This record gives sequence, C-alpha cells and structure tokens, in this order.
Amino acid sequence: MTPEEQVLTAAVPGLRGTAFKITSPVDPAHNCIAWAIGSTTDWWQPNYAAGIWPEQAAKQHTVAATIEALATAGYEPCENGDLQDEIEKVAIYGVGEQFKHAARQLPSGRWTSKLGKGWDIEHELKALTTSANAGGPVQYGEVVAFLRRARL
Repeated sequence: MTPEEQVLTAAVPGLRGTAFKITSPVDPAHNCIAWAIGSTTDWWQPNYAAGIWPEQAAKQHTVAATIEALATAGYEPCENGDLQDEIEKVAIYGVGEQFKHAARQLPSGRWTSKLGKGWDIEHELKALTTSANAGGPVQYGEVVAFLRRARL
C-alpha cells in the first residue's frame, strides 16, 4: 500500500479491503460537488467567498439545496444508483438533512469522488458511508439521494 493509500484508509476505514484507487494528485481547486458534475476548476459551496453556487439554489448546506444546485447542471432525482446506459448518476451523502458529500458514477458502474481538497478516487459506493467508517475521522453519512442526467 502506498503512503497516500495509507493516509486515505486511516481517514476513511471503509476503503480498507476494497478495490479503491487514487485517480489524481491532490488538487485544492475543486471539491466533491464540482467533481461530481465534471468540473476540475470550481469549488461549489454556498456562502463561500471563493466558491460558486447557483442563484436558483438555497444557500444552505442541505441535501435539498444541493439537489437544487445540481438541477442547474441538468440533474434530476432518480430512484437508485443502478448503472444505466447513457446516464450519468450522482450519489448524495448526508446526515439527516445536512449535505456531506457527492460522488459520480463511472461508465463501469464504480464511483468517483473528490475527497475535500485531497485526491480524486475511484471507489465502491458504500465505502464512504458512515456505517462503513464507524470510528474513522471522515464521516460522510449515508447515501440519501441519487440524481441523473444524460451522459455528456
């Protein structure tokens, strides 16, 4: 295991024993929401001076506001994270109504995430959930919603 992988599995124990991989170097220019919609140059966050947030979305760190924000990028709610041809899906992680994280489904059916200002990784959907990471310092909650749009 590389030193980077050791750092990640210490922070996110749910990655241990799974086929995760780091897919990019550390890059503080974008966050998980931006990465989920395919941007590597923006930081999507409400009430953050250096970030962007759509005017149509409530300026709150809630699941509902995040869904509103992603609607401006063409996403709509869907029932599950099952792989569908020509459809790109985003999983929203949260604790109650509070937004915590977003991950994008890859054409393979696996998921990709930007971990804070750190690495982008490919992972299993449930590896980032709080139930998989009990006791770990990173707590993204559980998957509380799925969104979809036509694959770009």
